[in-house]
Amino acid sequence: MSENAEALMRKARQALNDARLLLEHDRTEAAVNRAYYAAFDAARATLVTVDETPGSHAGVKTRFSYHFVRTGRIPRATAGILAVAETMRNRADYDAFAVFESEAAADLLADVERFVDAAENLL
Repeated sequence: MSENAEALMRKARQALNDARLLLEHDRTEAAVNRAYYAAFDAARATLVTVDETPGSHAGVKTRFSYHFVRTGRIPRATAGILAVAETMRNRADYDAFAVFESEAAADLLADVERFVDAAENLL
């Protein structure tokens, strides 16, 4: 594994840990944010292995799909977790009236953990 991929995977794992701590303290919106960034950094780590470093969130999703979903290296449902996490993060960060139940945030966190594990297996 390259040094850059390792560093990004460490960031992903740290974001997962942060999300767990935030959820334990009923900080659901912040937990959703950190869960998304765990998935995002894990996807970025995989892209480093194919010499890709997209400069945008949309680019990461597109190139991740191109290299790993289209080729069957990761199931479409697993890859879809990144998009769901991004949608929830956007609501949590930008919708002043968004309310997330702890259970929904916990479900997202469990899904993102599966995504991060799957991404790490691609490394």
